[in-house]
Amino acid sequence: MKYAIVILGGAVDRPQESLGGLTPLQSAKAPTLRRMGEAGRLGQARMLIDAVEPGADAAMMSLLGYDPAKRYPGRAPLTASGMGIDIPDNAWAMHLSLISAPHGNLDAYDDQVLPAAEARAVLKDLMPMLDLPGAVVYPLPGAMHLLVDLGKDEEEDATYRDWSPVVAAPPSVILNQPIREHLPVGDLPGERLQHLIAQSSVALESHELNVARKEMGELPVTHVWPWGLGQTPKLRPWQDRFGMSAAIISRDPAVRGVGQLAGLDALEPPSAEAIEGGLIRMSSDAVEAINLYDLVIIDANAPQLAGLDGNITDKVKAIELIDTHLLQPIARALAGRGEHRLMATPLYATPVDDHRDDSMPIPFAITGYKMAGVVPRQVTEADAEQCDLQVEFGHELMEYFLKSGVRG
Repeated sequence: MKYAIVILGGAVDRPQESLGGLTPLQSAKAPTLRRMGEAGRLGQARMLIDAVEPGADAAMMSLLGYDPAKRYPGRAPLTASGMGIDIPDNAWAMHLSLISAPHGNLDAYDDQVLPAAEARAVLKDLMPMLDLPGAVVYPLPGAMHLLVDLGKDEEEDATYRDWSPVVAAPPSVILNQPIREHLPVGDLPGERLQHLIAQSSVALESHELNVARKEMGELPVTHVWPWGLGQTPKLRPWQDRFGMSAAIISRDPAVRGVGQLAGLDALEPPSAEAIEGGLIRMSSDAVEAINLYDLVIIDANAPQLAGLDGNITDKVKAIELIDTHLLQPIARALAGRGEHRLMATPLYATPVDDHRDDSMPIPFAITGYKMAGVVPRQVTEADAEQCDLQVEFGHELMEYFLKSGVRG
């Protein structure tokens, strides 16, 4: 039997006045998604708990059957895995964002502040001035960077620096808030990161790029902001648990990293391009992968990106494009291959009013083998809340999708 999961990443939202009190899922013209709700099994799942920083990577870990409360390490080591960057055992990785907070509140971060090429140049100039010997910095797509800390505080010390006490907020969580209220904390390592942030502020104040930006009336780059700290997790191989081959297609390196660490094949994602062309390419790759794997997971995060931008119109449009260019051809391809199951789910929420990911419950719809619904419903937040299929722990959803009612 063939399986596929299409993720409309971040599509869950709250009712919007501009949509007549509807959510983007309720407002979007998505006939394939509608048919899945009417003919299949609709449910609601809580993929994330409040104790875990919400995001696509943690939600993917939950979907694959790993409890994020026990396994989620922080975003940085997952990104490293997805980018093919090796982190030695017991070494730590962290994300580095460049932020703009000239008056104390965080006004912008990453590519909202600088294009990727300029961000790389700034970090290259900045790192030698910061008190973190042994750190290696890697540029990532966009303007964010990854730091792998290979430093040791004593020459004879055999262990890498330990950042485990640190709690550090991602910049998306503190947008428009005072950064001094959200500085990293956690014993001496937390103080060390606070010192790093203060050092970066002094060094950036006189950087030539900032001088030019101020003259042009543009936002200055004021601090480097570390977050997403973690070590590479060890996950029990997915195939050992479920006895199936699986592949994942995603542009998000942290999402790919989760898949790779679990033992899935991470297929090459479409290069950066317009959303419609990217979805068409992703669909073609997914249909081909269905011939080769038992399960194919396709992560389309255009709704999330629109949510982060606070653009409700783009979010509705993204859902419609995913329905047309991804869900429809994949449903057709599966139908031509005999017994199958298809799941569609937003996996996590990215409310446009919040400009960040959220851990609120999400709907899912499953069609195919022994998945006929009794009551026709829509794949929306409200209908899922009212249905009788409630998955309290999201990491149990995969077991239901693959095994419920299946022979043998």
